[in-house]
Amino acid sequence: MPGLSGAAETGVAGTDEAASAVDSRRHVVKALAAAGWTYGGRAAGLGWTVALTFHLGIGAYGQYAMAFALGAIIAAPLDNPFAVRAIREAEDAFAAERVTRVLLGLGLMVVGALCLGAPYLVWFALSVAGGEIVFNAVKSRALRDGHPDRVMRFDTTRQFVSIALAIGYLQFAPSADLETASFCYLAPYVVIALHAATFAPRTRPGVPGSARLIAILFGEHLANALYMQGDILLLGAVTDSDVAGYFAIAATVGWAAGQVGMSLAGTYHEQLRAADGAVAAGPPVKHVVIMAAATSALVMVSGFVMLATPYSHELAWALVVISLFVGLRVMNNVLTTVLYVQRRDVVRSAAAAVLVPVKLGSVCALAVFGAVGAAIASVVTDAILFAIYVRSVRPARLVTREEETA
Repeated sequence: MPGLSGAAETGVAGTDEAASAVDSRRHVVKALAAAGWTYGGRAAGLGWTVALTFHLGIGAYGQYAMAFALGAIIAAPLDNPFAVRAIREAEDAFAAERVTRVLLGLGLMVVGALCLGAPYLVWFALSVAGGEIVFNAVKSRALRDGHPDRVMRFDTTRQFVSIALAIGYLQFAPSADLETASFCYLAPYVVIALHAATFAPRTRPGVPGSARLIAILFGEHLANALYMQGDILLLGAVTDSDVAGYFAIAATVGWAAGQVGMSLAGTYHEQLRAADGAVAAGPPVKHVVIMAAATSALVMVSGFVMLATPYSHELAWALVVISLFVGLRVMNNVLTTVLYVQRRDVVRSAAAAVLVPVKLGSVCALAVFGAVGAAIASVVTDAILFAIYVRSVRPARLVTREEETA
């Protein structure tokens, strides 16, 4: 009966291929939905940038951007051990570590409130850092379960509320100031913190891994935070807050557009976790490349369109250059997720540590070109990072739990 057997096998194979195609489309749809929410939030952020600049000037936006960047530098390394382990560890460890994550964020928010007499850069950075850590803990369940669309919906909703409150204040206050507008922006984090505090009585807090692993993951995201935000602070220091403001806008667009890569990879968290990080369980290369090219093209077109307007040409050219960074960032975000699950923590940490001085040195060397020079530095360093990640990722997971803590 070879004919029937062959027909049956062909039918089964056809069914499997059809199911696989449907499953792949489902992942893409979820990633695009997450990207839609992300871009909606960034559009609102652009509105906030315009409103803040219109009412208080580009210098005030530069101060806000630098304080926000410092907040990210504080939050990212503290939150990273929890974030990485949330997508790969067992349920009991996840629940316990989420409680510790909430307590850490609440502590930073309290410290920020106690520092209100300090310079704006200090208290706003501490407050937003604590608020982001608490919010990340709230979102971690949806992220762990492979629903980046829900995560970004939560994030964008919070951003819309923050921006609406702050813009409302700027619009209707007779003599608005940056500090009070920032209070309005931070208000939703207080509501989120009250909700997150209800997690604490349910589970005993847990430590996110061994001391060595925590140090590796802390160092990785300290370097990553300097990589992502340090250029804004450095550019502001060597030029002025206006130039920092222009580059902050271009960088925000670039990082937001590149988020689609993390969203796509996020839809594969469960499969990657079950396969111990095998590349075959992650996004198809074709989907990644198409998303990278399309997203990069959209940002490049927006930059060229801005060149035809009376708006800042420095910002427009920075957007054109940063579009190249976007394509690289989409692919790097996918590779980062695979390396998370493969437990290749030392590789990521070492790569970040090596590239921070490269990027910041490039920013200093190209500071004469302002925001465009900083954008060029971003492209060059992300290209190097892509080369490192491509060489580091493996078809199947290589690091076991025992080796992780050895």
